[in-house]
Amino acid sequence: MPSNSGPGIRFPRPTLFAKFFGGMAAASIVAIAVLLVVGFRNHEIASAQRQIAALDVVLAEASSRALSNVAIVLDRIVEDVGTDQIRTADDFRPRLSGFDIHECLKMRAAGIARFTTVLAIDAKGDLVSHSRRWPTPEVNVADRDYFLHAKDKGGAEPFLSEPVENKVTGRWVLQVARRFTAQDGSFAGIIVGSVDLDYFQGLYENMKLPEGYSVALWRRDGTLLARTPLADDIGRPLDTEARRQLAAGRISGSYKVPTSADGGPRLVAFNAVADFPAFVTTGVTESAALADWWSAVTLIAAAAAMGLLGTLAVTMAAVRRLALFEELAAALSARDASEAQVRQLQKMDALGQLTGGIAHDFNNMLSIVRGNLDLLRRRLDQGRRDVGTYLDAADDGVVRAADLTRRLLAFSRREPVRPQSVDPNVFVEGLAELFRRTFGQNILLVTELGEDVPFVKVDPGQFENAILNLALNARDAMPEGGRVTIRTRRAGAAEARLSVGPGASGLVVEVEDVGSGMPPEVLERIFEPFFTTKPVGKGTGLGLPQVFAFAEDSGGRVSARSQVGSGTTVGIYLPASAERPPAAVPEGPVPHATRRQCILVVDDEEAVRRISGEMLGHLGYEVLTASGAEEALELLAGKDDVELVITDLGLQGMDGTRLAEEARRLKPEIRILYATGSGHAELAANDGSSAVLAKPYSSGDLARKVQQALAA
Repeated sequence: MPSNSGPGIRFPRPTLFAKFFGGMAAASIVAIAVLLVVGFRNHEIASAQRQIAALDVVLAEASSRALSNVAIVLDRIVEDVGTDQIRTADDFRPRLSGFDIHECLKMRAAGIARFTTVLAIDAKGDLVSHSRRWPTPEVNVADRDYFLHAKDKGGAEPFLSEPVENKVTGRWVLQVARRFTAQDGSFAGIIVGSVDLDYFQGLYENMKLPEGYSVALWRRDGTLLARTPLADDIGRPLDTEARRQLAAGRISGSYKVPTSADGGPRLVAFNAVADFPAFVTTGVTESAALADWWSAVTLIAAAAAMGLLGTLAVTMAAVRRLALFEELAAALSARDASEAQVRQLQKMDALGQLTGGIAHDFNNMLSIVRGNLDLLRRRLDQGRRDVGTYLDAADDGVVRAADLTRRLLAFSRREPVRPQSVDPNVFVEGLAELFRRTFGQNILLVTELGEDVPFVKVDPGQFENAILNLALNARDAMPEGGRVTIRTRRAGAAEARLSVGPGASGLVVEVEDVGSGMPPEVLERIFEPFFTTKPVGKGTGLGLPQVFAFAEDSGGRVSARSQVGSGTTVGIYLPASAERPPAAVPEGPVPHATRRQCILVVDDEEAVRRISGEMLGHLGYEVLTASGAEEALELLAGKDDVELVITDLGLQGMDGTRLAEEARRLKPEIRILYATGSGHAELAANDGSSAVLAKPYSSGDLARKVQQALAA
């Protein structure tokens, strides 16, 4: 029977769910079985590749040792002869043609079982001495590959010849040749050791390799020297993948041969034989590598069949449980809907608190501006000139409104931080004078400034805002009046360690009131955004979170302690700075244009363009205005004497930074001054601009920034 747990949510019937479950379970079993079969096959192939690679390394090392022993014997013969006695190539035959050298060669050849003969051959290719024959027969080998290599290539490294089949014994023999160089550097001859390749055949056969495995020794040019199982290709050059990879610079590797002499795919590993122009390959047929896999496939298939048969029982059990699941799902859905509704209500309440508080503060500031402008208009209509008081009051309202937006931007992390070293005592004393004038007669403001407090490196605006928030909260906590104490002191060792890090020193700024205090459940939430204990419209819930963010951004922390009936103390802990505060620089007079310079003002607000244009005109500049980037670029293209573009960062369509890029393409020497009211000054810094103008701005602010931009 269908079941509804809420609007838009409908659960399937238990039988349909059971059939779906059964089908999914069966498909899953088949999929798992296939994955296991494929995965185990890949595992077996990879395991076989690792095995033959490891085995090939061992066999290559064994082959290298065997050939190295031959090379060592040839080196010993050279030492026995004595290179100091072969000054030129002509000395070779007289020194090596004697019976003593014959005995020496015979003795050295007997020392290694794999030797058949050892020969000494002079620079003309004539046989000089033979380990098995005396007198030495007259034989010339000047056309053999090992002689030509030693004569033409040089070098003392051993050379492996093409294998030669003994016509009498049917065995294959490999010549290992070593060049003999006279003291004058000329080619004197070679010492050659004949190696029976049956030695390597026996070496590989003694490995007792399983069925399907093979091992082979090759020259670098692909000539097969030895193989087990024995093959008919001994002595023939074969084009193999291993030879091609070795020629490309690799010394080891593995690959797969799609078809082989065994009739199926084969896995092959190869390794170069160290110090010799040879390599060893080890291979295994894919069928041999997958022998265990076929047994596993049988077991997996049987297990899958049992799983499919068991699915029916599981499906029937699921039918009985689905009714319970429906009820549980309905309850969970109802709970989730309730939680979502609560979250939405909390969000709307928080937004209401934020907008209510901001609207209250902003309307107060607009009332100041509007009221003073009305009074200013009346006095001007009366012909009176004493309007400075109203202008100052309106300007103060604008400054306070700008400060409110800056506080909001700082809270949202869009206002850039500009830290500098400050003296906290001087800073607090200056704020205290302001607070005393604005707090009213029923609030006593007391400052307790420590004598040994360190400097701190903070953003002055954010520091001022943090202390202002704490002081205003302290005042609001005492509607009937009381005492607010602002205290500065050096942090104790334990406080500094916990607040600003081990081994560091710090400053504590505390703001204390004697109000009603807060219970623990309220105290633990005071740093949450939008949380406030003030009436609707009296607070945004952003003040203390902003203090918290300021302390963390400055490398410190903030803490609060309170007791009902005894007041509240909030402390800001900041790391000390060794840097001294900068000396105050007087602002100076408003700079005017020194010559008639042309400035283009770009802003999508008509009133902003008009006011900015009039300000610049009064300062002596020629002014053009544009409502957007496209219009600005057209003006720039048609007028050559524009020296500065003042553009709003947040233009509609093409923004200020893109306009600056296009303007610099048209006029690479043009200066850019960004105007922003949204805290995106870091865009200008990344753009390389030398000046940023924060909105709202006065005529003096505009004049100084324009002068700075033009002088850059």
